[in-house]
Amino acid sequence: MRSPHAITRLTASLCALFALPGLNAQENPVLATSVSDGFTIAVVGDIIISYPLDHMMTDPGFRAVVELTQGADVTTGNLEGNIINGRSFKGSSGGGFGAEPEAAEWIRDMGFDIVSRPNNHADDFGPEGLIETSAHLERAGIQYAGYGDTYWAAKSARFYSSQRGRVGMVAVSDHNPRAQPANGEWPGTGGLSPLRVTRYFMVPEQSWDGLQALRDHFPNGTGFYARGANSSTDIAFVGNNFRKAPAGVTEAYYHYEMNQRDLTDTLAAVREGKIKSDFITVAIHAHHFLDAKGGYRGEGIPEGEHLDTNPSIADYLPEFAHAVIDNGADLFQGTGVHALRGIEIYNNRPIFYGLGEFIRQMDVIGLAGRGDPQRSVGPEGYEFPAKFESIVAIAEYAEGELQEVRIHPIETRYDEEKLALRGIPRIAPPEVAQRILTRLQELSAPLGTDIRIRGDIGIIRP
Repeated sequence: MRSPHAITRLTASLCALFALPGLNAQENPVLATSVSDGFTIAVVGDIIISYPLDHMMTDPGFRAVVELTQGADVTTGNLEGNIINGRSFKGSSGGGFGAEPEAAEWIRDMGFDIVSRPNNHADDFGPEGLIETSAHLERAGIQYAGYGDTYWAAKSARFYSSQRGRVGMVAVSDHNPRAQPANGEWPGTGGLSPLRVTRYFMVPEQSWDGLQALRDHFPNGTGFYARGANSSTDIAFVGNNFRKAPAGVTEAYYHYEMNQRDLTDTLAAVREGKIKSDFITVAIHAHHFLDAKGGYRGEGIPEGEHLDTNPSIADYLPEFAHAVIDNGADLFQGTGVHALRGIEIYNNRPIFYGLGEFIRQMDVIGLAGRGDPQRSVGPEGYEFPAKFESIVAIAEYAEGELQEVRIHPIETRYDEEKLALRGIPRIAPPEVAQRILTRLQELSAPLGTDIRIRGDIGIIRP
C-alpha cells in the first residue's frame, strides 16, 4: 500500500501544481482568514430529516444539541435528500429521502445557516425535486452550495454573513446529476457540482496473472468490444479499472484519481470565494474508502460487514483537502460513509474526513412511505451503533487562527423502536460519549491529531 511519505510527496506536488503563484493561502493576504476574534463554526454530518422536530423540544438531550447548533456564529451540514410538498409534487421521479416543506424552517430554527447539496440522494425526486428543494430553502432563508441551474452556479461559493464575518461554502460530490460546463454553442447544464474520481482496484502481484487470464477469456468484458487498458500494469475489465500494486504489496486496496478539470475549477471557486469572504469551508460527500477489508474495526463496528461504515480514508481525500486549504479554505467537512472518520489538522486548518450522520430519519421518510416498523434493528439486525453515533464539532478562531476544536458526541438511538424518536440527535450519555471519543482518538492519531478527552467532550488544540 502506498506509504504515508508517498502520499505526502504526491500531495505536495498536487498543491504546488494547483495553487496559483502568489495566491497561496499562507503567503497572500487576500486569502487570509479575517473573521473577528471569538468566531465559531459548528459542523455536523448528514441531515436526513423528514419533518419538523418540535415534539423533541421536551427532550433535554435534544435541546442540548440545538443549543450547540444555535450558539455558533455559523452552523453547516450536508442536506441529504429533498424538501418536497408531496401533496402537490408532479415530478419525473418520486422516491427516496424527502422532508415536508415545514422542515426547511425547522432546519433554520435549529441554527443552520448554509448547507451543502451534492450527494447521492439529491436526485431522489428528479430535477423537479432539486428545484423545489431550492425554493423551500430560499423561502426559509437558508443558503446552500453545490447545486445550481448552470455549471458555474453549482461550482461557485455561496455565502452567509454572520456578525463576526462573512462565510462562504464550496461543495462537491461524485454523484449525478452533474452540472456540465458549456462547450461551443452547447450551453451546458445545471446540476450538482462535480468532483469525479476514477477508482482503481490495486491488485497484488501474486494475483495479477489470474486477473489477466480472466481478461483474456472474456476480452469484451461486458461490452460489444474490448474497452480500456490491457497492459502489463493496467487492465480495464467488466466496467472496472485494475492496476498492479507496487512490488512487495501483498494486500489489495483501492486507489483513486481525480478528474483534473473538476479539481481545477473547484480550486478556482475556492480562491474566488475566499477573496469575497472572511472564511470559507469546503464540503464533499464521498463514499470512497481505501482499505478493501474495512480498516479500523472498533467497538460497535462488526468485522467484515457494512462497507458503508468503512472508516479508511480514500487516498484522494487528503490530496483534495490539502489542495483546497492551500488555495484558501479554512475548514474541510466530509460526509458520505455512515460512520465517523479521523480528524486532521493541516496548516492549522481542521479537516473532518467523515462526520457521520447528524439526523438519521431514513426509516421515517414520510413522503415515500418507506418506513417499515417491522424491520429489525440492533446488533442482530441491519443496523448497529456506529451508524447512530456522531459529533457536533465547534471550531473557534482568534487573530485569524484556529484556537480550539470542541467535539461534542451525539447519538441518534439505533435501539429506539418508536420511529418518531429514532434517528434524532441527543447529547450522548457518558458511556456512549466515551466510546465515540475513544474511537475518534484512534482514528485521528495516525493523522497526527491529539484529541484530549475532558469529561464527555473532546478537545483539539493545534
